[in-house]
Amino acid sequence: MVHPQAAWCDSIDDILAVMGERDIVTHCFHESECGILDDNGKVRKSVHEAMERGVVFDVGHGAGSFSWDTVESAMRQGVAPQTISSDLHIYNVNGPVYDLANVVTKFLHLGMSLNDAIAKVTSVPAEVILMSDKIGTLAPGAWGDAIISELREGEFQLVDSRGETRIGRQNFVPVTVVKGGRVYRQRAS
Repeated sequence: MVHPQAAWCDSIDDILAVMGERDIVTHCFHESECGILDDNGKVRKSVHEAMERGVVFDVGHGAGSFSWDTVESAMRQGVAPQTISSDLHIYNVNGPVYDLANVVTKFLHLGMSLNDAIAKVTSVPAEVILMSDKIGTLAPGAWGDAIISELREGEFQLVDSRGETRIGRQNFVPVTVVKGGRVYRQRAS
């Protein structure tokens, strides 16, 4: 997994040129240098070529890697992230990320289907890291980790890494966490 930075390359093109199947590039759905869009707002040719080779593009929302404008532009051009991650840490847990469910909610707001968004945080990453028989599934013999969630309707503030706010109409909320086949945590109603 690579986090492209201007500090060690001139362009994301340099990084993608050496990446292959199941290699993951994260923190790239932003408007800064080393993002997936060129100066004209077009998805870079190197991104399309890398996707054809099987390079996986991950959100890695974090404190600086999720821009509404960039994600919308990329998705309009047929490039959606293949996996969705939060990059949750001390500098974004109180916003704009909060948790992985909030990042999923943002993609629902962008028009991604619930099934597609859930796959991008479960079965797809499991396939990428060659663990689809153990994680990202409820098949017999798997680890038995799951969440039970509600899709709530209303008005919900959704903030990108630049502080731009959108109002979502749905909120993906985990209510029960199952770890190893046993209830680990349940949210009070």
